Amino acid sequence: MLARLAPTPSGFLHAGNLDNFRRTQAVARDASALLALRIDDADATRYRREYVDHVFEVLDGLGIAWDVGPRSTEEFESAWSQRHRTAEYRHRVGDLRDSPVETYACTCSRSDLAGVPTGGCPGGCRHHGGPLVPGVSALRVHVPVGTVVAVGGHEVRLDEELGDFVVWRRDDLPAYQWVSILEDERLGTTHIVRGQDLIASSAAQVFLARALGITSVVDATYVHHPLILDGQGRKLSKSTLGREGVTS
Repeated sequence: MLARLAPTPSGFLHAGNLDNFRRTQAVARDASALLALRIDDADATRYRREYVDHVFEVLDGLGIAWDVGPRSTEEFESAWSQRHRTAEYRHRVGDLRDSPVETYACTCSRSDLAGVPTGGCPGGCRHHGGPLVPGVSALRVHVPVGTVVAVGGHEVRLDEELGDFVVWRRDDLPAYQWVSILEDERLGTTHIVRGQDLIASSAAQVFLARALGITSVVDATYVHHPLILDGQGRKLSKSTLGREGVTS
C-alpha cells in the first residue's frame, strides 16, 4: 500500500498544504502504507526551481520522512520530474481512442466558456470533428449529461461539476487530471488524500481510470479533508502567499 504527497511547484506552499502533508502522513501511518513524494511539475509554464526547494524545506521542517521519491531538488530535476515524461503522457492519450470515453478537439477559449461546459463546449466542437493542433485546440473528454461518479463517499454529478473537461491543453501540455491518473498508476497509489475542493477532480480521475481499466486508481481509498481558510473565509492560494505565509 502507498499514499503520496503531491505538491505542485507553482508557488510557495501555504498552511493548507502543510495540513494536507500531515493528514497524508497520518493516513499512511494508520494504513501501514509507504509514503511517496510526487511533485506535480508537468505544467512547465509555472515551474520555478525555488518552489521545489521550498517543498523540501517544508517537509524537513515538519519532520516528515518518505519512502519513495527524490531527496533533493537536484535529484528531482534529474530523475523524477514529470516534465521528462511529456512524450509518454502524449502517447498514452492514444489509449483513450480504444476506450469507451469519447474525446474531441476544442478550439473554444476560456473567455468563450461562460460556465461549466455541461453538454459540451459553447462552440459545439464535439460535433465538428476538428484536429488537435498545438496552440489552436485542446482535447476534451465528453462527459454525458447525467454522469454520476461515486468517490470517497460522495456522489458527484461530474457533468455539472466539471462538464467536458480537458485532458490535453492548448499549449501542448498534459492537463492535471491526465497526469495524475498516470502517475498514480505508476506509483501504485492506494490512498489519496486531498482537500474537499478537489472532490470533483477525484471523480474526473475515477471516470478516466475506469474507462482505461486502471483499477488501482478506481479502487484507491480517497480521503477529502476540510480546507484551512484565511481571515475572510477564503481558500488559501499560492498566488497570494510567499514563504512568510507558511508556518510549521
